[in-house]
Amino acid sequence: MKQITNLLESKRSIAGLFLLSALVGITYNIQENSTRIKRLTNFESGMQTCFARVNQTYTAKMLADTTSNYLTQNFQNLTEECFAEGILNVEDSFKTELSQVAKKLSTLASNVHWFHEDILSPTGARSIARDGEERDVGARFEKIETTKDEILEASDQYKTEISNSLNKEKTFFYVSATFLVFLMISEFMSTTRRRLSNLAREKEAQAELMDHDGVVSVKVGEIIRTALEQNGLINCSKLFSNYHAEQSMGKIIKNKNNFSLEGLVTPIGPQSLEAVKEKIDKIWNDDNIGVAADIIEEKMLFDLNLEQMSSSTIDLLAEKLFSQGIQLDVKIPENLTIKGRAEELEQILYHLINYAINSTHSEIGEKTISIFAHRLGDIVAFDMIHSGLGFDEEILKSRVGISSSTKALDVDLQICQSLLEEVHAKIQLDNKLNQNGNIIGGRVKIIFKGGENSTRLVDLKIGSKKEILATLNSQNNSIIN
Repeated sequence: MKQITNLLESKRSIAGLFLLSALVGITYNIQENSTRIKRLTNFESGMQTCFARVNQTYTAKMLADTTSNYLTQNFQNLTEECFAEGILNVEDSFKTELSQVAKKLSTLASNVHWFHEDILSPTGARSIARDGEERDVGARFEKIETTKDEILEASDQYKTEISNSLNKEKTFFYVSATFLVFLMISEFMSTTRRRLSNLAREKEAQAELMDHDGVVSVKVGEIIRTALEQNGLINCSKLFSNYHAEQSMGKIIKNKNNFSLEGLVTPIGPQSLEAVKEKIDKIWNDDNIGVAADIIEEKMLFDLNLEQMSSSTIDLLAEKLFSQGIQLDVKIPENLTIKGRAEELEQILYHLINYAINSTHSEIGEKTISIFAHRLGDIVAFDMIHSGLGFDEEILKSRVGISSSTKALDVDLQICQSLLEEVHAKIQLDNKLNQNGNIIGGRVKIIFKGGENSTRLVDLKIGSKKEILATLNSQNNSIIN
């Protein structure tokens, strides 16, 4: 769905330009057809007027009204000019469309001319009284009337065709205009939404900069990735995600090598007691051997409230959960504690939930992530189940030693696994199956060491024997004084 939305957004500008061009073209056609209909209406009105003049002349002749103006040469010349104007109008405006009409108009004008000649001729008056001549004049008038009707009928048919075309163009115009308005509103809303989202990312970035410049925040990567995606820089977002994940993995591995407990603990093996004491004494008396307090502090695990840490992490990903329509169900007891370190646990939960969001999809439209945890003796079982994509069968088999696989875990899970090793926790992966045995989701189970209510270490002094003794002596002297 998201890919379809992105595709529609990317084609929206092209669709808008196409609709705008179509509207310009259809508007021109509507104007042209409206003008044609107006000209045809004027032409038909002109033809009716011209024929009315012929009819007036014929009636006056039939009534033998010799003093009538309709029988004058001037009136008849104006009648013939009326038909001539009709011919010019058709040839100028509809030479191609009404070519047959133009020919009939020429014939009609010729018949009108000879009709006037018969009316005005000296024998014309006498011929009216004779049956034969009367029939000739009457027949010519009937022919003129028939030709006029054919011309008006052809003109009306053409006008009907133009009217039908005009109605279709108007319908297309209204539909295109509606779609264009919809696209404009959609573009405005998209731009507004992007601007507001960019403003929200800016505020988040400002907050992270104010909090230790954001160098220890797990949210920094998500802020930058989201900002790139919402501005259409999809490849840049993927590139940054890969780079950020590799940097995080590199940092974890580096810290793991630099601060390994193996370098801080003296192994007890098949050595004599004297050899062990000698080695300890050598370390104690050597002023050059010392470990910074913060290094020891990093290796110490503290009691952390799992429910509070989970809620804090979910808040970081709340917008992403909402935008993808994922239903989240969290059931973690409020007083449940585990052994760990706050920064690492925050990163573990963040990458774990982010993996679930990226892997969640469903053919029936339901997207769910369920998180629950409970205490079992000295351990805490943390389970996360998501719908959609499960784990590859080869990966699951390789993790239990059944087979080997070259396929790697998702980067988020790789980071989680490395961080979990630091807090002495274990991770298990499996798939969620339906009644038919089909994979409908994935499951990640983590086993933490359970926390306990004990006295917290408030002071730790690290150094050589001479440094510690000097510090203790100085404190004793200050107390005595």
